[in-house]
Amino acid sequence: MGKTHSNGANDPANGAEIRLLEGALSLFSKKGYEGASVREIIEEAGVTRPVLYYYFKNKEDLFRKLVRKCLAEMIADADAILEEAGTCRSCLEKLICNAFERAERNLDEVRLLVHVIFNPPEQAPAMLDEPLLDEWFARLVKVMQDGLNRGELSGGEPEALALAFNALMDFHMMVKSRYPSVTLTPDLGKGLVDLFLRGAGPGGVERLSLPNPFLVQVREGNAWS
Repeated sequence: MGKTHSNGANDPANGAEIRLLEGALSLFSKKGYEGASVREIIEEAGVTRPVLYYYFKNKEDLFRKLVRKCLAEMIADADAILEEAGTCRSCLEKLICNAFERAERNLDEVRLLVHVIFNPPEQAPAMLDEPLLDEWFARLVKVMQDGLNRGELSGGEPEALALAFNALMDFHMMVKSRYPSVTLTPDLGKGLVDLFLRGAGPGGVERLSLPNPFLVQVREGNAWS
């Protein structure tokens, strides 16, 4: 049974659209894209089917706009952090602590993004080529490049370092999405940054030099070159 709301496409401040996004987020995070029906979404939002189609072309359009909304908010948070232009450690700590705080505050959002990135493509509209994903990653690459330029990092190419750190962060978000009782604390975030920097920092493992994984590699025989 859906929530009781007034409906209509002319709600103040697009209230119906907001409720549709919130209701869809709850359902997509719990049932996945395929499992959540349009009927359930409009019931959850307390609107009629015509209201949904006033704001969105179809369920896929709603899903894509919801994902973009989450990503845009993440990027806005990252931009606010990077404007302070602190050290590499400071930037990484603030980025991961912000991500963990968002996960603790809105688990549905984490589950939605995990669904987008890690589930088989046939289970949801393909969004791995979404420009906002690239924009988020580009900000992380910039942090690594600045760290390399200032001598705070010495562990390889900025893209590889960004991918390694993002994987470290994302895996913990995945665990949180599967086990809600797990708590992603600021101390955990700072500890993971310390773990990362002990390997990638100038005082870390001397032999570490991660290559750029996005460059095309040529395989010769049984080895990669």
